[in-house]
Amino acid sequence: MRRLWHDFQAHKWAAVLFLAYWLATLAVSFVTGNGGIPDRVVVLLLTTPLLAGFLVGWWRASTPEHAARSRDRIGGGMMAGVLSAEITLLVMRTGIVAEVIGWVRGWEFFGQWGEVLEFTVVAGVLGAVLGLVGAVISMVLDRVRRQRRPVRFT
Repeated sequence: MRRLWHDFQAHKWAAVLFLAYWLATLAVSFVTGNGGIPDRVVVLLLTTPLLAGFLVGWWRASTPEHAARSRDRIGGGMMAGVLSAEITLLVMRTGIVAEVIGWVRGWEFFGQWGEVLEFTVVAGVLGAVLGLVGAVISMVLDRVRRQRRPVRFT
């Protein structure tokens, strides 16, 4: 976690842009969610862990002063993916906070804690997988970028 926080501190502008993207996806889910979230919006929400894994995998690329191992990049990408998926599930319109509020107010069909646990586990697994995919994509693109040689016109 400390290393992930250091990554965000070292790349503040990219982290702020990622935060803006995440907030925009949440806004779309709030606006379009009417008794449920449309499939297109679910796919949009799933891009957040993918992007988080990609960014952390890219940020942890080898630099001259520090050589990052692949497992650090993959582990960081998976951690970022899980965190972004779980935090999204927590605060989205039909998420855990809404479930708790509905349960406290005594609304019908709220307080289904078994289903909340299932969704939390599924969101964590999906976040880990998508974070892994994002980190691997960043590693592949980094390798392609490093192997590309400038074209010389002679």
